[in-house]
Amino acid sequence: MTLALVLPAVVFLASVLLAPFAVRTCARRGLIAAGERHIHTTPTPHGGGFLFPLLVTPAGLLAVWSLHLPFAAFLTVLLLAGLPLAWVGWVDDHAHVPPRIRLAVHLGAVAIGSMFLPQLFDFMPLWAEKALLILSWGWFVNLFNFMDGADGLATSEAIVISIGISLLVPAFAPLAVLIAAVGLGFLRVNAPPAKVFMGDVSSTWLGYTLGGLLLVACADDTWTVIWPLITITLVFCGDATSTLIRRVLTGHKPWEPHKTFWFHRFLSLGYSHRQLLVAVTILNVALLLLALGSMVLGYPELGFFIGLLFITAVALAIRRG
Repeated sequence: MTLALVLPAVVFLASVLLAPFAVRTCARRGLIAAGERHIHTTPTPHGGGFLFPLLVTPAGLLAVWSLHLPFAAFLTVLLLAGLPLAWVGWVDDHAHVPPRIRLAVHLGAVAIGSMFLPQLFDFMPLWAEKALLILSWGWFVNLFNFMDGADGLATSEAIVISIGISLLVPAFAPLAVLIAAVGLGFLRVNAPPAKVFMGDVSSTWLGYTLGGLLLVACADDTWTVIWPLITITLVFCGDATSTLIRRVLTGHKPWEPHKTFWFHRFLSLGYSHRQLLVAVTILNVALLLLALGSMVLGYPELGFFIGLLFITAVALAIRRG
């Protein structure tokens, strides 16, 4: 119990103290955010999110084995397989890595992780389930990367999802809260106005690690837990998925950078990055409370559908301006 309390405090403190170092490191390496995805006029370093894998990986391995977390083999693979994925992201932050190579690394890490997952759905063949998990988990990796486009946005999303996993499936709290702790510390330099952006090194790693935690959290009681867990991801999943579908239907390549997500539209209406962060945080907390409430009441799927309608209404309101 003591270690479960000490580890988050230690990684939070380390994140707070190392955050300025991350800014200086990225600036010294010339990692200045630029391109079609970026919406800032002031040159700002990116790649500072390397603190997430740097701090969570050793602390997470210690938590998994010292606190005897369930599915320890999967969690170990999850933490270790995330390192090459983070490394490719770090390289991509320095110099462009072709999309096919990035995708191959993402799907490779996801495939390795899925091999250690227990079967979640008994109504479909195992091979079909694994294929579905690889596609959905791979998409979650990439959508988290796509949505890292505004000050503190992806960091705040990671914090709320991590806290949600901890509350909905407490068995995985010792690992999930480490991500939240690093995120809270990283907000020192990533909250509006951001001094450094997360970068691919962290956004892809977060998508991979959080995606794996969301999946393994469903293992013991899939149909009770899966609905609340999906509910707490609706802001990012809804924005990224609907935007991708719309762009593909209008003839755009899915990997092309762009500025047409819901949050881009929100900013184009004249709202600031700080207002966006506050609004998204409120949405995420509301979804988390909805997920918890529906699970306690015994109707977990109801919370998901209410949340989906709520997010759809918000998206339509933003689109219409």
